[in-house]
Amino acid sequence: MKNTAIPLLSVSVLLIAGCTNSFSRVREAINQAPDWYDARRKEIRGEGYPKLAEVQEIPVDQLPGKTLPDSAARVDILQAYFDSNERAEPPVDVAGQMAVLLKRVEAEFAGLPADPDFLTQEEIAQIQAAFNVPRVTEGLKVKRK
Repeated sequence: MKNTAIPLLSVSVLLIAGCTNSFSRVREAINQAPDWYDARRKEIRGEGYPKLAEVQEIPVDQLPGKTLPDSAARVDILQAYFDSNERAEPPVDVAGQMAVLLKRVEAEFAGLPADPDFLTQEEIAQIQAAFNVPRVTEGLKVKRK
């Protein structure tokens, strides 16, 4: 019996020492846990929530539906203020404004002046007359024959 008692006693001492060591490691890990760990643990346990008897009652003047007419009146006031502002007026000719913008952007990409009507018809006729030299045009007619 002496032969079996000593090994059993030593095994039990080793088990107790191992369990104590593992418990201390678990306690150390819990102490080093992040800040959210305690809050999460309380949430899982159901702690920190108010008891039903501790829930405050809503005052009669703040019951759902009682404040809606006041809110609607405030919305109407704000809407009237918004509508009276000149910046809130929608543009009248959106398609026309977009067409003008398109022409301007295309002219900028083509390297042309932004305003396509930069010359009057008289100015165009003067430029054409300046390039309409009789000797050149008559010379071309003679060569063609």
